[in-house]
Amino acid sequence: MTRRSYIRIASYILVSLSVVIAFAIINTRNMNDYKQQLEVNYQHSLNELSECLDTVSCDLTKSLYSNSPEELSDISRDLYAQCSSAKNALSRLPVSQMELSNTYKFLSQASDYAQYIGTKIENGEAISEQEHKNLVTLLGYAEEFSKSADEMVSIVSAGARITDGSVKSAAEVSPAMLSDKFSVSAKTFESFPTLLYDGPFSDRVLNKKSEMVGNSKVKSKEDCLSLVSSYLGVSESKIAFEADEKSVLPCYTFKSGRYTVSLTKQGGYVKNMLYSGIISSSQIGADEAVKAAQDFLTKIGYKNMRQSYYAIQNNICTVNFAYCENEVYYYSDLIKVSVSMEDARVLAVDAQTYLTNHTKRQPFSYEVSMDEAEKRLSPYLTVSSRKKCVIPKENGTEKQCYEFLCTSRDTGEDSLIYINTDTGEEEDIMLLLYTDGGTMVK
Repeated sequence: MTRRSYIRIASYILVSLSVVIAFAIINTRNMNDYKQQLEVNYQHSLNELSECLDTVSCDLTKSLYSNSPEELSDISRDLYAQCSSAKNALSRLPVSQMELSNTYKFLSQASDYAQYIGTKIENGEAISEQEHKNLVTLLGYAEEFSKSADEMVSIVSAGARITDGSVKSAAEVSPAMLSDKFSVSAKTFESFPTLLYDGPFSDRVLNKKSEMVGNSKVKSKEDCLSLVSSYLGVSESKIAFEADEKSVLPCYTFKSGRYTVSLTKQGGYVKNMLYSGIISSSQIGADEAVKAAQDFLTKIGYKNMRQSYYAIQNNICTVNFAYCENEVYYYSDLIKVSVSMEDARVLAVDAQTYLTNHTKRQPFSYEVSMDEAEKRLSPYLTVSSRKKCVIPKENGTEKQCYEFLCTSRDTGEDSLIYINTDTGEEEDIMLLLYTDGGTMVK
């Protein structure tokens, strides 16, 4: 063979190797891209599963506290829907790899039971003692699986990848045991953390005209500047006009140092105030922070405000206040105030919900007395306090209710049960969450 032939063969081999290497690189890149997209989809599904399991647990807890057929029926429908959504999310995950097969079986059981309970209620039948115990059992499993899903989300957030097989369920719960604990079911089991009353925020509510502001006198820009000076305790020369806000609640916005303050053009009411700095330490207690918030509200003209609940985060205490008149709490009229735990300075005020909803209301009336309403609560609850209130609904309406702070005999946890004063039926249920940072609800 001639030297030229050797060179030609060597050239062919080099070209062939180059093509093979190029294809390998492209295939590897495509495979990595596909794997990355698969990982994104897996993580999205895992987060969805975690959220659904948390809601399932919440719905089951509410079902233990409810004594109203209408409320139980609504909870059962939502529980069935959440179980279905959780199963859909689970179907998009590598179930066997993540050891989630028990979770899928459990969701099927809980879904069946929710449907059974809902149908029974719609037929006018009451929930038996045994069925109540079944719900308690379901809740226990729900909390285990929800905790496991949350742990997997935390593992993924720390950098683990589902496609590498490094994310597994920690729950060692066998639904086979669960099957034996049920005596009644439509089908045989064959094989489950906002500050209180942030208010409804539907478009209808957010676009609502303020009666309070609409009936107030128009303030000039200079009038509002003077008010901001008084509220912040700084001279007018240190305050700059920022913007003329033409929204549902037209405002003048001013800036002074790290503070931004918006006052309504009619009435000169503080709609928003915000401090943009970082609070690096905590030197005061929650009681002092709440008092500072209360005093500031009085200073800027918001009277008859009662503290509801508070939460502390990043050295800032955020307090919820509700308007109270004649010992009736109006949870539609909400103001949130944030206070520095470093020096008790007020950092933020959000009064938009109050300004939107506050109005002169009819005196509190009722067809059902508070004692009668308490008798309609679930026998599995112990009442520790009660009050009169008006609560907001998602459609923008309000309902007069009795609020009962209760403790569950089954779980030992606290909840707020709202009984309609006209019908005597349950209007809402909220679960209380106590943390080192304060009290939250869901």
